Amino acid sequence: MRKRLLLGLLVFTLLLGLVFVLFSSNENSKRPFALPASALEEPWPVQSGLRIATLNSKISTVNRVVLVPDEATFLAAIRQWSLEGRWPVLIEDNKYTPMFLQRFEPAEVIRVPAVKDSLPKGETLQNSMLQAVAAAWNATDMESLKQAWKRLGWEPPGVVITSQNDPAWPAAVALAADRGQPLVFLEDNFGQPNDTLSAEQMQRLETSIENTVKQTGYPYKKLGDSIDTITLVRDLGVKYQSLKNAKDQLAVTDGLARNKNGERWAVAGWIAGSPARAVYQAMCAIFLEPKTAMLYNSYQQKGSWLEYEMSLAASELKNIGVKIQAVQQPQADLEKWRDLTAREWEFDLVFVNSSGDKASFNVGKGQAVVDDVPKLKFPAAVHFIHSWSATTPDDPETVGGRWLENGAYLYAGSVHEPFLSAFIPPKLMVKRMMRSAPFLLSARQLESPPWKVTTIGDPLTIFTKQRRKIPPTYLPIPK
Repeated sequence: MRKRLLLGLLVFTLLLGLVFVLFSSNENSKRPFALPASALEEPWPVQSGLRIATLNSKISTVNRVVLVPDEATFLAAIRQWSLEGRWPVLIEDNKYTPMFLQRFEPAEVIRVPAVKDSLPKGETLQNSMLQAVAAAWNATDMESLKQAWKRLGWEPPGVVITSQNDPAWPAAVALAADRGQPLVFLEDNFGQPNDTLSAEQMQRLETSIENTVKQTGYPYKKLGDSIDTITLVRDLGVKYQSLKNAKDQLAVTDGLARNKNGERWAVAGWIAGSPARAVYQAMCAIFLEPKTAMLYNSYQQKGSWLEYEMSLAASELKNIGVKIQAVQQPQADLEKWRDLTAREWEFDLVFVNSSGDKASFNVGKGQAVVDDVPKLKFPAAVHFIHSWSATTPDDPETVGGRWLENGAYLYAGSVHEPFLSAFIPPKLMVKRMMRSAPFLLSARQLESPPWKVTTIGDPLTIFTKQRRKIPPTYLPIPK
């Protein structure tokens, strides 16, 4: 009798477990964009990347590129995106468009003539932008978009902040639409990209951004909840005056999204500039994946410099099939650098260990100048360990400004003298990236107080799981 009772209890337990598994599986199939329980145990930067990896696994990339002549036509073209598939849309120019096309290698390129209707203004333009974001998720407006996200199990990983009066706003629409993020507006003046904000201006910017994020209704106050990144797509000063030391200028992207005790509630990325370049940066972030990398180490192989050696980073990248070119001491010198930069670079990832000022950088034995920043054949994500390189990022006569001008779509660099420890060693940064943490999050000292490294580009760009490409015939553009 006892054996029968135990056997019955065992069978009941097994059946109950089976029912639970089937129920959970059924629930997950109903919420296809929800992270699995195992992912929720990962560190928050990895969770952010895994959300994008989940999205990439569910939504196909159609192997086409659509080229448009202006912002109004861009807005109409983006509204063709859906959960069935998405494709790059660029505002065509003679510089960045060819770089993207060479790297993406689309099966078809479609040039769309300008739409007849002029671009709306004011609240009408904002509504059109929001409708374009909703359309990418098969919704019609912000209310139905939130319902769609809830139904699909999608939790926004961040917020995109722009201004309808800023030329870069089309990039904000693209990143909000693709990444499944609320698009919000901040219209006040916070300076130009090369400016230094006063402490008071910075405080006003911080308050304005937090109030804007709060209005989305999603949890944001601690890392690991919903909103862990903010993407600023508009003009603002790159640096601000430190309250603690008048001689220090700190990175705006590092000072933002912090609680009163200084702890982060999010990490910021930043895009500014012309419509064509801003959209190019967004499309590179969404659709490109790395195949090649340059690792250039000008540091001596001793002392504290050894922490920044690149052999381990190279090994990690090789393991995922990235073709590596690495240069270190004693090969690293001015002659070697100029030999490398005598032709256009075809590297998707660039890691440089250097030192210097805003207009020069050490390449081992010798000092390179701004004109020695390589011309790029393909778009590049750049991690540049160096002082001052991004102090005026809108000035092409500075190191960081020239990288951006030449086509870098992600850039981590310093706005002031940061000291070496401000930078993440390449081996640790790549290790983070290989676990799906986004590039710019991987470049951050995440637990430090506000300091001097700025992060330019989409903060959610990952270099692990990409979308599968499908032929254009599978998803024709609706007429």
